[in-house]
Amino acid sequence: MFNLQKAFDLQQETKTLVFVKTSENPLSEKILKTLNMDDETLPKENVTTLYTLGKLKTPKVIILSPDVFTKRKNLSKAAKGIVDEKTDKLLLLETFAAEAIAPLFEELTKAAYRFKRFKTDDKKDDTLIAYHGKEDCAEAVHRGIVIGEAVNHTKELVNTPNNYLNAEKLAEYAEALQEIEGVEAKILGKEACEAMNMGAFLGVNKGSKDEPRLIHLSYKGKPKSIEKTALIGKGIMFDTGGYSLKTGQSMPNMKCDMAGAATVLGVFEAVSRLGFNVNVDCIIAATDNRIGDDAIVPDDILTAANGTTIEVISTDAEGRLTLADALWYAQKEGATRMIDVATLTGHVVMTFGKAFTGGFTNQEAYLDELITVSKTTEEPIWALPVDDQYEELIKSKTADIKNSGGRIAGASVAAVFLRRFVENDLPWIHLDVAGTAFNDKEGGTGVLVRTLTEFFSRQT
Repeated sequence: MFNLQKAFDLQQETKTLVFVKTSENPLSEKILKTLNMDDETLPKENVTTLYTLGKLKTPKVIILSPDVFTKRKNLSKAAKGIVDEKTDKLLLLETFAAEAIAPLFEELTKAAYRFKRFKTDDKKDDTLIAYHGKEDCAEAVHRGIVIGEAVNHTKELVNTPNNYLNAEKLAEYAEALQEIEGVEAKILGKEACEAMNMGAFLGVNKGSKDEPRLIHLSYKGKPKSIEKTALIGKGIMFDTGGYSLKTGQSMPNMKCDMAGAATVLGVFEAVSRLGFNVNVDCIIAATDNRIGDDAIVPDDILTAANGTTIEVISTDAEGRLTLADALWYAQKEGATRMIDVATLTGHVVMTFGKAFTGGFTNQEAYLDELITVSKTTEEPIWALPVDDQYEELIKSKTADIKNSGGRIAGASVAAVFLRRFVENDLPWIHLDVAGTAFNDKEGGTGVLVRTLTEFFSRQT
């Protein structure tokens, strides 16, 4: 899809040339002069498309204003305009500021994504993009492409329906990431999870015809350090709600309930491919949540791997059950910090709509660090409380805790439930992406892949 091209002349044939109008670059000025354009005649727009009318062998040029790069949403919009349905070959010229190259290629990569696996009439080839630039820009080009591809892979996983992507298939996808240098995979089946007494995770799986998979990927970019961050993703491959059945209106798009798992896989891919100097585990307890002969029902009591007994109030509050055992497993494997990502509650959607990811933590400084990064990546996170008073709402008369506290403060109550499985006040962040991971227009959004990748980049 991409290549780095050292040589270039104005009579080179390509479908579209893309460059930045800047007086500091002679190549930009030379092209405009050939087209009989200058600052006075050039439209004052962020993106200008001109047809060369035979003055160049390239039929079309796209000129970007430097203002495009001041905000990520402007760059994203420009990239979507450049990589449209009719564009099949682009050549970008060395006119971009050094710090703009990685974001540009990231957005172009994302703009080229189409979920067309099941479109029998979609024959359009992938857009071919070449870049004329110096060798020292190759690293920035590579970084942008890797992050863009990680976002696209996240979207592809979220968009793929359950009959093509169950827990077993997700585990196969994760296992294939061992092709990346420094990555190791361990896939645990039902018997292994039973041996670890993962009663909360296995309880959710009881109604499914598909066996569960506990996915554990590890990347050691800093092998001499004991510091290790565990990325934990909610991997509910499809959520019917179980016997607390969802309505017909809320059932469609429940293939996206594994968006947390897809997100942490995307982040893990980017971090390991870019060779960051960090240690990262990726852990996913994958299953669907269905109705079946053996499925759990309200009033059942499950025992989590750490020994906590849980009264099931709602079988539709299943994600926190799987995450409970995944959090325990991450700590057993030596995590010194944890971040979980989950489409966990409708309450966070009612609070923020599609505008913000809800952030929760047991250590404010840890979450503040991530929020600072999210402001630069323009994927906003809003901190919500994990307060002891919410503990009252998950007290149970028949077990240690219950899995739902009702309609009050649901997002915070879910976070308090998860906190019960974080030991010794280990630094932990919970990110509720129920409102941001999926939308009707594009399906999976790949939200937070860029933010969390940048977060790890700053720790190297």
